[in-house]
Amino acid sequence: MNPFVIISTTFENKSDGEKISRLLLGEKLIACAQLSSPITSYYRWEGEITDSTEFTLTVKTTESLCEKVKTRLMEIHPYELPEIVVQTVTESSVEYMQWVEDETHR
Repeated sequence: MNPFVIISTTFENKSDGEKISRLLLGEKLIACAQLSSPITSYYRWEGEITDSTEFTLTVKTTESLCEKVKTRLMEIHPYELPEIVVQTVTESSVEYMQWVEDETHR
């Protein structure tokens, strides 16, 4: 069975996260997506400390599709420099891992 990963990114607008979730699902690159409530992010950008309200999008996909998902996110993300963080899942139920595999099977 193919291991799976969790990829997270952030968006300024909830609608961007919704649109990209549906796009990645439609392309069978991910098994599911979860879009969080607004969060406040603090960071340094272009030499200034700033903050913004964002929504976190978390998606699940197979390890073998990880690079395709990252590439696709870079292509369609509205941010100049999007956060794209990948976490490898080392443990999960076999049934859930199989579901992720089945949903992303092309």
